Amino acid sequence: MKGGRELGTRFQPGEVIFRQGEPARCMYVIQKGRVEIVMESEFGPRHLNSLKDGDIFGEISLFAEKARIATARAVTEVRALQLDEKTFLSRLHQDPSMAFRLIRKLAQRIHDQDHELMRDHAQEMETCPVSGFTSYIDLATFLEIEIRRARRLRQTMAFAILVVDNHVSLVEQWGEAAGEAVSRRLAEVVREHVRRTDVAGRFGADRFGVLLYEADGSSAVHVCEKVRAVFASQSFSAAGREFSATLTCGVAIFPEHQQSITLNQAAYRALMRGSTRGGNRVILAEPGLERVPTER
Repeated sequence: MKGGRELGTRFQPGEVIFRQGEPARCMYVIQKGRVEIVMESEFGPRHLNSLKDGDIFGEISLFAEKARIATARAVTEVRALQLDEKTFLSRLHQDPSMAFRLIRKLAQRIHDQDHELMRDHAQEMETCPVSGFTSYIDLATFLEIEIRRARRLRQTMAFAILVVDNHVSLVEQWGEAAGEAVSRRLAEVVREHVRRTDVAGRFGADRFGVLLYEADGSSAVHVCEKVRAVFASQSFSAAGREFSATLTCGVAIFPEHQQSITLNQAAYRALMRGSTRGGNRVILAEPGLERVPTER
């Protein structure tokens, strides 16, 4: 390791910055390079996070006076500023805005961890054997929780309902197995085009719901249009013949629709408008007029 405190300490690729279990009372700010955080266990190392310029790490040891809970290792050549309590307070005195930047980064980290926990929880729910998604009742409960969370954090969120067009006729013509193949492929397309932190659920034989976090109307429609176009390009076969399928999607946005029931209803009404226009399209719901209740 080389370098002074003001310019930061240099670490070479693969070098351990600190090791899990070590006692310490300092944190680091990455000035340049990439760092990986790894948790060691009897089953081998588990990658927890990848960090880049401006990110902080090791703050638990500084603020909570705890031993290192994971190992930090340089991925590339890294220059990182080491801050103990005295140095941190000194720099905070020189630059008070540093406190806000630090809190914002910590809040973002907690936010990401919350989403990871909720995603894991959603995966543990009873799932549809065809799509692998959670059921409608679980998604509806999850939607209510997420509405309250988005309101508290002042974030946007999109709720989309996707329906296979003419699903009943499709099953009558091509059979139940073909209908399941269509639903399974739609689930795969949805999974390919939404983020890992988004949540999808199956409403019934022909219907899916998707929660898109921190998405406004244009970005949600963009994602759903991609799903619609890719799904429409798929080819299915039954009884030696090929056929295709399309979908219609209704999208509603929080906070334009401020309650879980009205968000759901708005997405459904948009879906119905798309279906009456011939299907194979994505419709964005009009803004709602509901009053935001006060969080207690």
